Amino acid sequence: LNELICGSNPLGEVDLSNNTALTSLSIGSSQLTSLDLSNNTSLTSLICHLNGLTSLDVSANTALTTITCRDNNLTELVLSNNTALTNLWCYGNQLTSLDVSSNTALTFLDCYENQFTSLDVSSNTALNDLRCGSNQLTSLDVSSNTALTFLDCYDNQLTALDVSSNTALEVLHCNDNQLTSLDVSSHTALNELYCNNNLLTYLNMRNGLTDQYTEGSTTNNSLTCIEVLDPAWATANWTSSNGNIDIDAGVTFDVICGAEAQTHWYVATTGSDASGSGTLASPLATIQTGINATTEDDTVSVAAGTYT
Repeated sequence: LNELICGSNPLGEVDLSNNTALTSLSIGSSQLTSLDLSNNTSLTSLICHLNGLTSLDVSANTALTTITCRDNNLTELVLSNNTALTNLWCYGNQLTSLDVSSNTALTFLDCYENQFTSLDVSSNTALNDLRCGSNQLTSLDVSSNTALTFLDCYDNQLTALDVSSNTALEVLHCNDNQLTSLDVSSHTALNELYCNNNLLTYLNMRNGLTDQYTEGSTTNNSLTCIEVLDPAWATANWTSSNGNIDIDAGVTFDVICGAEAQTHWYVATTGSDASGSGTLASPLATIQTGINATTEDDTVSVAAGTYT
């Protein structure tokens, strides 16, 4: 026997001690309170979600690539021997910590609804999907996780989130934290952004995206202005009543918020639309963005060069 599927049964215990050739075990939605896998050293896939497990020892199961142990009563999960692990679902437990430093092959990690105060994913450079919402995280460093396309860290206690290294992000959920600023200006693949229910006073969305966004929300913050490259388009399409992104009523859009007194704008091929301030020392990169930043009677100076 190398595959056993016996989930959704009222099993209170199971004896697998003689099934040493087992490579795949699916025993979710049962009534297990313990599971002995010490003899099943060939296991590559383990699905044991929705049981009553209080502990899970996978130290002998070094070939595991997938573990789904979500929605149990686990208070500890030791994965130091599971270096082949690529996918881990451990959400909905009572874990106060999770050490994944040995699991450098991880591409998917879902650990939301636990009790973490910290999570170190600096060794997990292959991660493309990280879901760590509904914990008690006060900080999260994802600077090493440049392959991330999906990041969900909602409902924590984060006061800052630097995603400048995560330019491949397509989905970002960081709502219900304590963030005061957020910069997604480098994220040209982004199509879903939820940063609502924070303390944001600054939001830089100068990534050039418009209708690429499929959904999102910036509501319930302290925002009065959001930075975008095309304020006219955003004003017409992103409001509290239309468009794919919910914006609080009264929030305005500008290329550079708070620059109303600036009347002279500078553009250069060495500039940046994402982070430039439109000054001589920090010019914008495109003529159109320079025009978008202006109000009536402003001046735009364009340095010599080729512009598209």
